[in-house]
Amino acid sequence: MKKVSFKLITTLWITLLIAVVCGVSTTALMIISSKSADDKIKQNLVAVVQSNSDEMEYSNGIFEVENDFAYYSGGIYCDLFTENGDYISGETPKTLVESSSLGEADVVEKEFDGKNYYVYSKLLDFTKFEYEIDVMSGQIISYEADVTPINELKPTPYKETSFRNGISTSEAIEIALSHAGTGFGEASIIGVDIPLYQDRQVFKIEFTAESSSYENVYIRAVCPSDEAVTVFDSVAKSAAYLLPFFVMAAAVGAYLISRKSVSTIEKITESAHEISTGNDLSKRLETSNAPREISNLAETFNEMFERLQTSFENEKRFTSDASHELRTPLAVIKAECEYALSEHADDEERLQALESVEEQTDKMSALVSALLVVTRAEHGQNRFALEKGSLSELTEEICTGFVPTKNIELIKDIEKNIEINLNVSLITQLIENLLSNADKYGRENGKINVKLYSEGDKAVLSVRDNGIGISSENLPKIWNRFYRADASRSQVQGFGLGLALVKKIAEIHSAECVARSEIGEFTEILIVFNK
Repeated sequence: MKKVSFKLITTLWITLLIAVVCGVSTTALMIISSKSADDKIKQNLVAVVQSNSDEMEYSNGIFEVENDFAYYSGGIYCDLFTENGDYISGETPKTLVESSSLGEADVVEKEFDGKNYYVYSKLLDFTKFEYEIDVMSGQIISYEADVTPINELKPTPYKETSFRNGISTSEAIEIALSHAGTGFGEASIIGVDIPLYQDRQVFKIEFTAESSSYENVYIRAVCPSDEAVTVFDSVAKSAAYLLPFFVMAAAVGAYLISRKSVSTIEKITESAHEISTGNDLSKRLETSNAPREISNLAETFNEMFERLQTSFENEKRFTSDASHELRTPLAVIKAECEYALSEHADDEERLQALESVEEQTDKMSALVSALLVVTRAEHGQNRFALEKGSLSELTEEICTGFVPTKNIELIKDIEKNIEINLNVSLITQLIENLLSNADKYGRENGKINVKLYSEGDKAVLSVRDNGIGISSENLPKIWNRFYRADASRSQVQGFGLGLALVKKIAEIHSAECVARSEIGEFTEILIVFNK
């Protein structure tokens, strides 16, 4: 079954996410829009009633509606009713007039003739008065009553004035208050002026009273509630038209983003495939222009390729070296067997052939055992448990039990009480290999110096011989498997695995290997451990 591409999965998920977000946002927007439309219509009803309230007055005792009164404005009908609910004037359809609803404190929704309407009504109190009184005769020239909330107008101090053969300010105010049916205790004077007309001079008095003798009037505003639905439907339709485009744009954007993101991964995949199918493991993936996460992935691949290359080269060298080392004993075994089986060989010669076969078999067995130890060491230090132990005591014990050849003297200088994290078996093999190597390549009647000492937070193990030495160009190669530096060293019995194993054991103990040598003078191997 063909797997779905990352680009397609990313595109689908991002598109789905944006579609859900758009859907939720659109739903929330429509809900908010619906409520906003309702609130806006209700606010308009209140505003129209407030605006029309200023367009009515009682002038000289007669109720008048000014020309600026809006009986119909922006889908809102306005009507006037008496306080008893009798219709005065308006342009509202007859069914709405007959189904009048008055006295509600807030905007309410009512059903008239099978349709829903928002209704707002307000009772208007004519509590602001304006009088003009002749200053000489005290006669009322004109008077008006307007709709103004009492708390919107504050009392204003006035100057007392009087006219010879006329009336005073106080007398004029008393005439106005008396005519309005109120008194000084119930009224607040908000202004007294003495405007000068061409033919006469008057007191112009403005005041508010808590009550009025004029009949109050209801003003009612009505608006179909489907106005809000219309606004809501408009928003819903716009959202329904735009949502698919948003989702399509999101899908295209998601695809472009995923393609851009995946392009780098595809390049890495192609490069990795070329490296895995090719013969050159030294190639590496390019990471310079990649994003951080992908660059980290590429670096991880490069580290893996580095290990693979190293492992491949080690195995290649191991195969070559092992086959080289095994070829000679196998050839000897075959030759000895062929001769022993021939009719020319007598019993003594057959016995000598068997002894030779046994000797070569032992040599091969020792080689295989050494290779197994090196291989196990190369496959990671986690396989070996390390415990705190005395390196001093272990070195002393191994040196005491070691018996050099060729009359070589073993000299020890071991500092006591040096402890490190170690594996006793491996460290034993490391020290024995160092001693054996120094013994093989040391001089007849020579010396081997073994020294263990502390150096700061390090423990240093030194094994030095005064043998044939190693040239400077060959010194770095001594840690390689099957390596023997020159012809003179290759005459010595061994496989060239001793120092390779020493290095692997040191790595398992996080130790450092150092080699020093001079031709014909000495060779010294130092192992530096962390305490």
